[in-house]
Amino acid sequence: MRGLIYGLGAVVALAIAAPALAGDLTSIEVDPSGKAIAVKKEPGKLAPIPDIGGIPNKGFNYGALYQVPPNSIDIGKGINVMRGHVDANGLIALHEGPAEQTYVLYVISGTGKMTLNDKDGKKYGDITYKPDDVILFQPHTWHGWVNGDTPFEFLGFDMQAPKK
Repeated sequence: MRGLIYGLGAVVALAIAAPALAGDLTSIEVDPSGKAIAVKKEPGKLAPIPDIGGIPNKGFNYGALYQVPPNSIDIGKGINVMRGHVDANGLIALHEGPAEQTYVLYVISGTGKMTLNDKDGKKYGDITYKPDDVILFQPHTWHGWVNGDTPFEFLGFDMQAPKK
């Protein structure tokens, strides 16, 4: 449990300092003498995601900014810090969340609706999102996104689901 708390602390620290599309990524690490040091890292880049499983997206760009190594947080496979952008009136196709992952999404900007779907793709609900919302996805959650009139920017934190 302590590892999970430290891991989430690292996620929050990265969320606060997460780079904008052209920003810097700084990792605060401990040198051999035990002193905290700032280490510049090369953040990942966003890339167009034209479809998910053959279903087209519209204006969706996504990429991993940084991976927090598992040994630094002691919660399994580590945490991937992701960044996403959806153009105004864009969409992200219906898809299923990974089986072994919990995903935390933080809305930076934009508004729209996220659909909730069953495994056959049938919509049974939706969530309206807005800036500063946090959405927690458990494994195997089917959903899609329909963006509003402004670009949708978000950070995502992809981590191994806790063992029950």
